Amino acid sequence: MTETSSLANATTIYVGYGSNMWKQQVKTRCRTAAYLGIARLPGYRWFIAAQGGANITLGSDDDDEVWGLAYSLQPNDEAELDVIEGVPTHFTKNMIQAQLWEPMAADGTHRADPAQPGRAVGVLVYMSHERIATGKPRAEYVVRMNHAISDALRSGVPLSYIENVLRKWIPEDSVAQAKAQITRIP
Repeated sequence: MTETSSLANATTIYVGYGSNMWKQQVKTRCRTAAYLGIARLPGYRWFIAAQGGANITLGSDDDDEVWGLAYSLQPNDEAELDVIEGVPTHFTKNMIQAQLWEPMAADGTHRADPAQPGRAVGVLVYMSHERIATGKPRAEYVVRMNHAISDALRSGVPLSYIENVLRKWIPEDSVAQAKAQITRIP
């Protein structure tokens, strides 16, 4: 997976809003995927489904929004992701409107700035319209989501979204917390 790519070369723009915000996971799953930037899905709500993984649904509040990382997918990567996501049994493919912010290459961080205007694009998301009962995240999913949250923050997803939405469902990794505590000991 390359770090940046021109939108003109994108076959499908896909937005990962759960563990697929973890760039290494996407690189493993979709070898030719290219990271494009961060995306905002206005009007959607993020939650952990009863099965233990992330899902989104249409929100009921005007300020509902979901943030994720956008990637360009070639047809072979999209087909592989369809299998991984369990299409059509577990998730369905949906094309929706999103705002996209590309990374600011000049600063060398590959970080997007959502304070700047984004651009409207059609994106692919995987969601389940049936699995809308909420639940608790699976332990292995918490680990992957903590990697995803780290990548999302480094990429420019707003900290307020991480704190007010994702952290309501995903606890911080206890191993990382323990390491942080050890490094603080004089």
